Amino acid sequence: MEDSVTVKVRDSEVRLDVTPAEFSRGFKQVVTKEGTKTFRVEPATYKEIEERVLVKPETTRLVVEPAQYEEVQEEVVLEQARTELEPCRTSGAAAYGASSAVFGFCAKEIPARTKTITVTRLVKPETTRTEVIPAEYKTVTRKVVDKPAEVVPVELDDEIETFEVAELVEAAQTREREIPAETMDVNVKRYEGRPRIVARQAVCDQDLTRDMVREIQKTLAGLGYRPGEIDGLPGPKTIDALSQYQIENGLASGAITIETMKHLGLMD
Repeated sequence: MEDSVTVKVRDSEVRLDVTPAEFSRGFKQVVTKEGTKTFRVEPATYKEIEERVLVKPETTRLVVEPAQYEEVQEEVVLEQARTELEPCRTSGAAAYGASSAVFGFCAKEIPARTKTITVTRLVKPETTRTEVIPAEYKTVTRKVVDKPAEVVPVELDDEIETFEVAELVEAAQTREREIPAETMDVNVKRYEGRPRIVARQAVCDQDLTRDMVREIQKTLAGLGYRPGEIDGLPGPKTIDALSQYQIENGLASGAITIETMKHLGLMD
């Protein structure tokens, strides 16, 4: 059975209306940093000069001049010339040789025996000489002070910042305003008795076509339900819209039943 019920959709409340404060705007200058006297250091300046630096002093050293020799050919007498007497036959000796003790000797000159050899002779003996080693210098670049550092006094002025300020003209105020409760009349459907499980013939999956689902979606949309996109697919939005239609019309819910199809006028 259907009945009309008044439902409170919003409680009464007290609201506060706030009138914001009023300000007048102007400008104000503030010294953010006081002026003072300080000092600035002017750094020293330098110039470069070149200077010869003695790295090694002049020294002397003794150099040995080696002896000089020459090779000459010299004939050396190995054995002096001599005269030797050898027995020989003479006319006197031949006549008296058999009966006399006289013997004949002949003088034989034997020449000297020599040999030519190479002799190394000293031409100039070993000597020493003094050699001077000059001093060594290196040129370096030095930096010397051209102008010494100095302290220069500096006067620093005050640092002033100008910014916008607001002065209060009138303080903020609040005012209470009561808003009454809001109600609305709704039609409700009351069921008598207890719910029970009933059997209804449903459309099998193999018999359910996209054209059939598309017709269901169009019909539900025409009745004010929201089945989602009209695409012929039984998605979650389509099933929710169909279940809402079934519940509001006292039909078994939970599936696409023959009963629902007939109630929608899609089947005879």
